[in-house]
Amino acid sequence: TFSRFRMLHFGEMDGRVDHQDFGQIIRNSLFQAHTEENPNNFTVRSGVEEELCGILGGTEGHWLREQLAVQKKLMFGERGIEIPSRQAQAHSTEETLTEDGIVEVPHAVVDDIDEEELDEDIMRVKVETDRAFFNHMLLARPAAVPMNPAQAMDRDDLPLQNGTFVNKNISDRRELLFGDKLHKFLKSQGKKSIVELMKEAVEESGTDGALFDVWNDVTSVLNRKTVASRDDVTTTANLLEDACKYLQKVFTEHMQTVVERNLEVAERGGVPGTRGLVNAFLKVGTEESFQPEDDSIDGLPTWQVTYHCVRSGDMQAAAETLNRLKSFPQCATLVASLNHVAKHKKLDAELKKKLKVEWRHNVGHTKDKYKRALYAALLGGLESAALADTLENWIWFKLHPLHVDPHLTPLLFQEVQKAVSIDYGEQYFMSNGPSEYQYFFTALWLSGQFERAIYLLHECGQRVDSVHVAILAHKLGYLRMSKKSTDEMLVVDQNDATKCHLNLARLIVAYTKSFELIDVPRSLDYWFLLRGITTPTGSDVFEMAVSRAVYLTGQSDAILGKLTPDGRREKGLIDEYLDDPSDVICRVANDTELTGEWDQAVGLYLLASKSTNAAKLLASEISETLRADNKDKIVDLVHVAEQFKRVQKGCQASEYATLSHLIDIGYLFEHCRNEEAETAYGISSKLRLIPTEPDQVTVIVNEFHMVPQKVREVLPDLCLHLMKCLVDHCIRQSTTQSNRGGANPYTSMFSSSNRYVKQVKSLKLLVKVA
Repeated sequence: TFSRFRMLHFGEMDGRVDHQDFGQIIRNSLFQAHTEENPNNFTVRSGVEEELCGILGGTEGHWLREQLAVQKKLMFGERGIEIPSRQAQAHSTEETLTEDGIVEVPHAVVDDIDEEELDEDIMRVKVETDRAFFNHMLLARPAAVPMNPAQAMDRDDLPLQNGTFVNKNISDRRELLFGDKLHKFLKSQGKKSIVELMKEAVEESGTDGALFDVWNDVTSVLNRKTVASRDDVTTTANLLEDACKYLQKVFTEHMQTVVERNLEVAERGGVPGTRGLVNAFLKVGTEESFQPEDDSIDGLPTWQVTYHCVRSGDMQAAAETLNRLKSFPQCATLVASLNHVAKHKKLDAELKKKLKVEWRHNVGHTKDKYKRALYAALLGGLESAALADTLENWIWFKLHPLHVDPHLTPLLFQEVQKAVSIDYGEQYFMSNGPSEYQYFFTALWLSGQFERAIYLLHECGQRVDSVHVAILAHKLGYLRMSKKSTDEMLVVDQNDATKCHLNLARLIVAYTKSFELIDVPRSLDYWFLLRGITTPTGSDVFEMAVSRAVYLTGQSDAILGKLTPDGRREKGLIDEYLDDPSDVICRVANDTELTGEWDQAVGLYLLASKSTNAAKLLASEISETLRADNKDKIVDLVHVAEQFKRVQKGCQASEYATLSHLIDIGYLFEHCRNEEAETAYGISSKLRLIPTEPDQVTVIVNEFHMVPQKVREVLPDLCLHLMKCLVDHCIRQSTTQSNRGGANPYTSMFSSSNRYVKQVKSLKLLVKVA
């Protein structure tokens, strides 16, 4: 219908009328139906009714005499006007046998269902499901209780002008500092380094103790964007390199601290470089005695000095000490391997084979623990318990062999991860309770198990840090995300227990729950990170979160912006995230429409530059309200529709024409209720939707298929209202003439030449054939 209607010349269909004089009428009290009777002459009403019956009855003969072709039953259908039933119709329960002997039970026959109404119900359920999405996730998996929960604010405390929603009761300064750094990152559109911003938050918030060490672990490994997928061998190699560098840096700082505390014993003097630091550290004599082998350098065992140089990451310094060991054939391959790593950073494949052979030959009689440790640092999997005395040393002996391996594979890395998270696990690293989470976190993080490490922080109550560590990993491309937003917070791969996925949506939702209604800008920062993640209904989490915030706070102007009197849009909070927020605003408008807030939805559609959507909504509301005969609401709707027509831009011509017709019909209804027959007749004749004379019925009916659907829906009610208005007018005039003693009042008022009588006849004919 709409496609055919668009082909018309809208200037011909859009019969408009000047309603400037109607304003006063609309503001008057609504029409109250009443009847007038002449107490002195009780035959007036009966006489008028007889005359009307004659007029209406005569129209049937008039119509039968016309032999013009017409499309019948087009307006009201074959069965006329019916109210659909939701109950199933009675049907036969008799069973019949088919030719194959199968029992066939007749299907139940039900009345037709309004597909448009059903779709609207489905959409409304979807909106309510989306809005409850946050709460559902928290019910399914409760969040860790925050240490300093925010207190609610009264809505009156929320400023409306500048869009500021800061909660004055939040006492967690760290929470606000981290939120501020995230906002700066988003505002810069990713140009600022999120790693440096997180470091600033850690420093400015005075983070110390275990959490300070946690952030050291985090930022030392995650300091650049990944260039490949998380499980790619290139990413694994980069993680190993960064983890080893960090562990080597920690070891160097440890030696430096020991030397500074024992300057007299260390006797370092002004010797620079790693060799000078190692020599000074070893002079302090903090390590247990051992049985050195082979040669010495500067009065210190050569293998001991070499190991400490390798452990601190200075392979060049280690190579310098190896020159003294070239004359020892029993360890020639070890020396060659260390020199090769110092030059190429990787162990040669052939050298590695020879090194394994050499180790098997020497393993029985090599007693120097540092010499054995260097074999372990290159080959891995060897007994190095003598020097793996700290967590950092233990992890280094696990990672360094992979770092220098010439044929690194994901399987080798998985073996290390399995040892940390499964073989040892929480029961080993946290044997004394959650207070020791730092050790398990370090082991998980440095072995590349970021998802488990973040989940550990969350479960131990470190909500601020867990969220921002997750955000950092996500923005740098290292975080494995769960496929569904409704998954548990940590999802373990069934085929590989070392591989986990984190539900970032659930983590962020749990975090923002305490301030989502009292600090909307900060909440939007976190929700924007979830853009692209979908809810179970397929909606974008960010769009849904914005819609939910508008719904719960009522601050649509501050969040989405507002229209100025001249039709320009003032920016809102949403503009900080999107160059063109029209799609998000349209989503909010659609949700608002489904919840029945039509006036706000119209404004939001205009804000999103979706004038056609606003026109459709107004047309639908006016059509439904006219049929429901809601006198108060129709006045508001017509007023809003008139305002919409003045400010709209870009509305489709067909929808604009439909709305214009419905506005005119709304005015026509009002005049009919106010018993203003002359004005009602004038509007109806200009609308050209219903006939004013019987001769026009054929044309009106045949062109009815070109009338927009929303206009069609109100025509039956329009006909009834107009007929009542005209008939009551004739009755009142006849009664008045009779009271004045006029002769033959029926002849003058119900004459076939009376234009009101003609329209009543034409409406009767229209109802009969349509």
